Amino acid sequence: MSRTCVLSISITAIFVLTAVSSVQAQSDPKGWRARAFAGIVGRFVEDDNTTFDDPTFGMCSTEVDGTGFGFGADVERRFNKYFGLDLAIGFTQLDVVFAQSLTSYVSETTLDVTPIWLAANFHFVNTEKFDVWFGPEIAYIFWSGPLVFEVPGEEDFTVETENEFPAIGFDFGLDWWLLNKGGLNFAFRFVDADANTSHKLPVDPTFVTLGYTWKL
Repeated sequence: MSRTCVLSISITAIFVLTAVSSVQAQSDPKGWRARAFAGIVGRFVEDDNTTFDDPTFGMCSTEVDGTGFGFGADVERRFNKYFGLDLAIGFTQLDVVFAQSLTSYVSETTLDVTPIWLAANFHFVNTEKFDVWFGPEIAYIFWSGPLVFEVPGEEDFTVETENEFPAIGFDFGLDWWLLNKGGLNFAFRFVDADANTSHKLPVDPTFVTLGYTWKL
């Protein structure tokens, strides 16, 4: 199944689930929350890039270059005032550069990243206006691939990618209730994840997003 198909099915499932549960949630103070978000994605937590030897290109490195735009959606089931389970899905594209000692040429390509997160959220601030939480999370991450880097006058260099599970990390978030059942959302989601099992391409995608949140 393609990443696009998985992304479409997952987002549809999240909103179908929240719609089905909305009648119950209106009379349940614990209830459901749904969020849509967008923002920047990059390597903001870890910086463990490494070099490796290749028989053709000598000393090499493949690294995420800069940041990308990311978006996604999530649904959270609040079991009580202080605890909830959160299921989310996101998507981003990150630039990856390949440098090597054989030539001075630096190649670049794009990596698609599609994480599905599951987080246990502990809500330590609960007021009429603000809800703040922090919690551990795991993720299944789909990578595009293989990544092929063109080097003029030489053969292409290829990095094989492999989807990762479980990728371990944490999330932090804040809902600011501007309306009775709606408001703004800030979230920070990080997982420790490599796109290559040989640690040739550490990615560790970190989503820093703003969005809208609904009480259902």
